[in-house]
Amino acid sequence: MKTFVRIWSRPTSALCTCLLIGGMLVGCASAPTESRNYDALQRTIHDAVPSSWRMTAVTIEEISPLTVSPDLRDYLHSTVRSNAEPRKRILALTEAIIDPDDIGLVYDGDATHTATEAFRSGTGTCLGFSNLLVASARELGLDARFELISHRLSWQKVGEALVGTLHVRVVSTVGARRMTFGFYPLPLESGFTTQVISDTEALAHHLNNLAVKSMQDGDNARAYGLLYRAIEASPGIAFIWSNLGTLLSRHELISLAEAAYKEALLISPDGLSALSNLQRLYLGQGLHAEARVLEDQLQQHRDRNPYYHLSQAEQAYERGNYEEAVSYYKEAIRLKKNFAEFYAGLSESYAKLGNSKAALRAARKAQAIDEPKAVSYRIQRSSQPETGSHITRK
Repeated sequence: MKTFVRIWSRPTSALCTCLLIGGMLVGCASAPTESRNYDALQRTIHDAVPSSWRMTAVTIEEISPLTVSPDLRDYLHSTVRSNAEPRKRILALTEAIIDPDDIGLVYDGDATHTATEAFRSGTGTCLGFSNLLVASARELGLDARFELISHRLSWQKVGEALVGTLHVRVVSTVGARRMTFGFYPLPLESGFTTQVISDTEALAHHLNNLAVKSMQDGDNARAYGLLYRAIEASPGIAFIWSNLGTLLSRHELISLAEAAYKEALLISPDGLSALSNLQRLYLGQGLHAEARVLEDQLQQHRDRNPYYHLSQAEQAYERGNYEEAVSYYKEAIRLKKNFAEFYAGLSESYAKLGNSKAALRAARKAQAIDEPKAVSYRIQRSSQPETGSHITRK
């Protein structure tokens, strides 16, 4: 597997103004449509969990992803020329972070690191890279913010859970141009959307990812403490409530798990992970009527989701049912027209059916879809499986 560092630069005038567990997400959040009071539910849950969990939530160490340690500060001011123009300085900083002869950051899917930890270890995820670049750029007086990328989730089986990953990158406005810096194990597919997030939201993502790792390691008290802190930092992130629901359901705190999943759905009604987790919770409790209502909602979401049709097309293709694959690819394209992968799959399916003209048309369409052009460089090196922000699913 390769690691890709991509830098894009575009005029600002051209711009339009993340684990899940069980399904667990590491990453993305939908902003709530209205201001909500989350304190009452958080207090109710906090009072009901085991006392060891409550103690951990109170005593857990302070985690500050953007703190610049003295050794990192000394390194930055000795490495990046202070009199260079801002664009050259941020490019020099990014190159130092990924240069094997310098910091040489290597992608490690288990390394949810702060800026200082990434600097000292030379490893990190996309979030660790972003922490390091944002903190370092600001120390040098440069603009740098976190940007969440919403794209087709990739899911990995981890124990009894499916863990989905979202991505975070860095955006910087330099003069009249907007530059983005991303650190990925694989190139991103086209068709993703982006959202600038605050430092507190990025902190919540960081704490959530650490919590998911603690859940995987069986340290549930620490997982709860980290999720508690994440909700304190940014309570309007739906998938963190969903991950909390999964943790609670695993410990038979069923009514509280239900409340956490419902809170996630109030924040983000289209949150498929929370919807799916709640539906499984109802099935496990024998509440079949309630589960059927949610299954109908899930199917409606799937029908409107081009990536669901893509997954069905891929499965049909693997079974050798190429006509069915064509039908699913066409429906995916109807829902999302400018996505090269849909046309590429359609082309392959037509080719299997012997329809060379249709295959060629679809292939040409795939090639014609524009993707962002990297204006600087792409660095490749070995890495671990991708990890960004995590969502979990049972």
